[in-house]
Amino acid sequence: LEFRRVLFRSDDLPGELRPFGLALNGLLQRIRAMLMRERQFAATAAHQLRTPLAGLRLGLARAAKAGSMAEARPILAELDQATQRTSRLVQQLLTLGRLDPELEHGLPMEPCDLALLVQDVGLSYADQAIAKGIDISFEPPAVPLRVLAHADLLSEATGNLIDNAVRYTPAGGRIVIDFLVDPPGLRISDNGPGIPPAERAAVVQRFYRGETQDQEGTGLGLAIVNDIARLLGARMVIGETPGGGTRITLRFLGQDRPDDRPDEDRK
Repeated sequence: LEFRRVLFRSDDLPGELRPFGLALNGLLQRIRAMLMRERQFAATAAHQLRTPLAGLRLGLARAAKAGSMAEARPILAELDQATQRTSRLVQQLLTLGRLDPELEHGLPMEPCDLALLVQDVGLSYADQAIAKGIDISFEPPAVPLRVLAHADLLSEATGNLIDNAVRYTPAGGRIVIDFLVDPPGLRISDNGPGIPPAERAAVVQRFYRGETQDQEGTGLGLAIVNDIARLLGARMVIGETPGGGTRITLRFLGQDRPDDRPDEDRK
């Protein structure tokens, strides 16, 4: 459907019909943009899934030709890892499909305990961190932090940040999760390889993987966090730790706490 053919020229309408024509034009333009996003998303998802699915098929064929179970076990281990990566990719693609810019004005928001939510999400990555010998340090805020947000999307953003930190922090490394008060926010710092300043604008683009990163990632994690932050009225900032690792801050602008506490409680 070609929407340009049904858009109204406001100059051609009587004055009393111009508001209706303008509103209808806006609706048709939003529908056109939505259809273009869906078409692009479908093409992108098909392209990104083609390679891992082909790899799984080849791996199954290799396993079927193995002469013994001992020969098949290494192949099955590779298939298990490939299945986990593909599952993560599918999960992230489904999340991207939910992040329609049109949600920005109709997203249901509710008060959330930021520290409690982050702690719950972090616990789900404990086994992954223990397997690599990574110490995750959780430093709760000195005062309760409540933010107005969509709990599921905020959990998804936090999970992507922690998942990235665990993936790129070397074995035996350390991750620190702490909080900011005015405006409220969270910080996740690691002692991994860091993100060069020249790449920080690019890593929030979908499917971008930096030259210094391994190839196990999907290139979607930080893009999802950035999209969710925009929908929640928050801001994501990529920085670095004193040791050169990555520090990512997610801050809820416009949600400052009342100035009713001593200065020493501020952080």
